[in-house]
Amino acid sequence: MNDQALAGLRRITGVTAAYVVERGGPPPDTGETVGSTEAALLSATVAALAQAAGDLGLGDFGETIVEAERGAVVAGALHGGRAAVVVTGAGANLGMIRMELRRLRRNS
Repeated sequence: MNDQALAGLRRITGVTAAYVVERGGPPPDTGETVGSTEAALLSATVAALAQAAGDLGLGDFGETIVEAERGAVVAGALHGGRAAVVVTGAGANLGMIRMELRRLRRNS
């Protein structure tokens, strides 16, 4: 997935970063500079959530939102074992982000 595909997410007010990670592996080159520690953490987090959903009999991983005091991390599954991950500041429109993640999933 190229940088242009993620542009819709990056235009949403409050989004500080948007990129693609492989579940359980290194992220593909998306044109965004993500430190190796952050990339590994996000990839492992998405992989763990996907594994938990399966182990609990909930089906395939779809989306998750982790809200924190100063922002959120929103991740949505894409085809091919990848996930789009969005990092936001406080007050970002999480509903709009979820809609854009679903559009990406349909088009991936």
